[in-house]
Amino acid sequence: MGARAKTLIAGVALIVAAVVVAGAIALLSGESGGGSPSPEPSTDQAEELTVVRGVIGSEKESLFADPEARAIFARYGLDVQVTTSGSWAMAERPGIEEADFASPSSEIAAAHLADVHGDAVLSTTRPFYSPLALATGDAALDVLLQNGIAEQRDGVWYLDMAAYLDAVAEGRRWSDLVGSDAYPSSRNVMVTTTDVRSSNSALMYLCLASYVLNGNAVVTSEDAARRQASDSLARLFLDQGYSQSSSSGPWESFLSKGPMNQPLTLIYESQYLEAQMNEPARVTSSMRICYPSPTIFSDHVVVAFSEAGQRVQDVLENDADMARVIARHGFRLNGANSAAFAETVSGASLTGYAEDGTFIDAAQAPSYEVADAMLQTIEALY
Repeated sequence: MGARAKTLIAGVALIVAAVVVAGAIALLSGESGGGSPSPEPSTDQAEELTVVRGVIGSEKESLFADPEARAIFARYGLDVQVTTSGSWAMAERPGIEEADFASPSSEIAAAHLADVHGDAVLSTTRPFYSPLALATGDAALDVLLQNGIAEQRDGVWYLDMAAYLDAVAEGRRWSDLVGSDAYPSSRNVMVTTTDVRSSNSALMYLCLASYVLNGNAVVTSEDAARRQASDSLARLFLDQGYSQSSSSGPWESFLSKGPMNQPLTLIYESQYLEAQMNEPARVTSSMRICYPSPTIFSDHVVVAFSEAGQRVQDVLENDADMARVIARHGFRLNGANSAAFAETVSGASLTGYAEDGTFIDAAQAPSYEVADAMLQTIEALY
């Protein structure tokens, strides 16, 4: 055999070997059905991920479903799988203790969980939070501004809670207000909320209204709470008629039907900012975010029922990459990574939101026992 023939055969052999090796690599990396391989956890060996199950408020569902968040959890060997529930209803959810963790949207709701399932709780953390806010539009804000119920400061809209609650107590309709030609609705001036019997956002709104009606002071007596609930607070919820059980419901309705249909929709600030920062952007040019004045903060608590749940707590609280993902979903961070929110939101060139450190007037929530007394009073009136 000539030298040229030997060279040709050797070349073919090398090509065949390369194809075989490439095929083997593709087979190993694509066993799960094609596409890009899942990120490898940063362990010495590529171990199978530990499945961790949690129950969360619906406003965090997109965060836990985010591919980047899932990849970060995978680096720690975790496959976090969640279902959603109203935060207040979590404590009564059948089998909640069988989950590895629960994440209600306030410390009061977390206290409710601890009250019902205290022996099963290993630890609690507060990795991030969101102020309560309102989704609204230019037309409604223009009318409220003319009537001294809303104002704009440094490009940020605020709803005067005391003036608003006075309007509700007087039964005022939009058509009763000065300048109502901009929004000539015969409906009562009223914030659209979730069902206060199950949802944390409505519970925080209840606590905020209680604080304002008590002269900007926390109600400390259960008896006083019951009187206030029956005299003034109940109408904020009963007069709405049907309310949805989850915070995603009114928000989705606002995005779909627009601010002329739901002129004042109670949301978490995070929902509005998330919708602005992530594609497809569903916030239109006529929509605005407005903060109650005072507002109230909703701390998103992670309650661990197992060691695996505590690992989730650690990632959410301490991982710097996860902090940036959390901020991209509109949440403000507690702890060492708190700067991630300002960096992320300023990088997205958003306007109309309140910057960190500008919340001078913030309401305090009452104790779990006082809040529960208010809830039980209102629930009996449904």
